[in-house]
Formats: sequence, structure tokens, C-alpha cells
Amino acid sequence: MFEFTIRDSELLNQLMKLFSDYVNKSYKFTMLYLSTPELYEAKENERLTMIAVNKSVYQNIFSFLRLNDSNMQYAAFSCLERAVYSMRLYSVLYGHAEYLHSFIAGAEFSLDVCEYEIAEKQKKDEYNENEEAFSVKEFCSGLDKLNSFELKNASISSQVCGGEVYLGISCGKVISDELQEEVRKNLIGAYLSLSKHTQYFFNGGLDEELEELEGELYAKFVEYVRKFG
Repeated sequence: MFEFTIRDSELLNQLMKLFSDYVNKSYKFTMLYLSTPELYEAKENERLTMIAVNKSVYQNIFSFLRLNDSNMQYAAFSCLERAVYSMRLYSVLYGHAEYLHSFIAGAEFSLDVCEYEIAEKQKKDEYNENEEAFSVKEFCSGLDKLNSFELKNASISSQVCGGEVYLGISCGKVISDELQEEVRKNLIGAYLSLSKHTQYFFNGGLDEELEELEGELYAKFVEYVRKFG
């Protein structure tokens, strides 16, 4: 089991353990949901498309977690970006038949345009000031800026420790304060993103163990945010 070795890591490792368990459990549940006609009614090509997108979400999150194990942060953050992008895609295809059909048919399809149209439609609904502020799209955009070196200071200084750059393929055993902050921020982003993603899958007691794990993970997340937020 991978453990963070950065400062004040005990609580982060507890959160990490619960999140890893959650990733495994929710992956099995979401794939079972999509592959069961009684739970998810869809044409065969639609079902296969949604299964492929969902699998992309989880494969990339698994890679993000495993690459962190080797301090290969460039690769880890890149995988996380792809996972979050796949979540955005799933949210557009789910419940929007016109976008799903366009995507499958190979017609002109733009995720950004679809998200914009959905957002414009939602503006007509009553505004809720208590709605959660976390945006999967904004988180994905932040990861893209980090991975593409648009955020040069964060991207480059995160690989520097003690005024020196580690020359190996990973970031070495000791990581800089900047990189520690990126690791913390991106783990929280991964949790919040996946939590929103799993809301697209009906549970309602179908998997009581998953619901219990969700509660434990959220409680640990709140504890973590209160200490480090």
C-alpha cells in the first residue's frame, strides 16, 4: 500500500487509504450498473460507449495513485487530468441523448460547446447560493495548465528541492514544498471529482457497503480540510 512521506502525512495517508478503497469499490459498482439492463436501459452501442468512458475514468485514477507511489508526478498529474476529462465527457453524455448520439455517430462534437449549452440551460433554473462551488471543469483546466507548463512556476519549481533538480525519471525521495502542495491539492480534487461522478449512478441501498464507505471517506475529508484547508 502506497503511503505519502510528506510532512504531516498521517491524516493524508488515512484519507488516501479510504480513497483507494473507494476507487476500487465504486469502480466495481459503476461497471455493474452500466452492464445490467435492469439498472441502466440503453441500446448496445450506447452501453458500450458509456462503459468505455467510465473505464477511462477509473483506469486513469488507478494510474494516478500508482504513479504517485514512484514520485512520478508529471505522469501522475497527467493521468489525473485524463480521468477528470473523462468525467466531464460522461456528465455530458449521460442524460443528454442528442449529445450521446452525436458522439457515437462521429458527427461534429465539442465537449466545451456541450458544457456551455448545458450551463446556459441551467441558468434558467432557480439559482441556489448553497450549491457546491467545486467545478470538475475548472479542476481539469488547472491540471492542464500545470501539465502544459502554462503555470510555469508551479510546474517547474515543483520539481526542484533544495535548489537542485532531481535528474532521475522520478522526483526522488524528497519532494519540494511546492510539489507537496500540488500532491495535496490534486488528491482532494480527485476525491471531489470522483464523488460527483458517482452521483450519476443510482445507488439507493443497492450497495450498502459503498454507501457506508462514502460516509467514512467524507468524514475523513472534512477532518482533513479543517486541518489543512
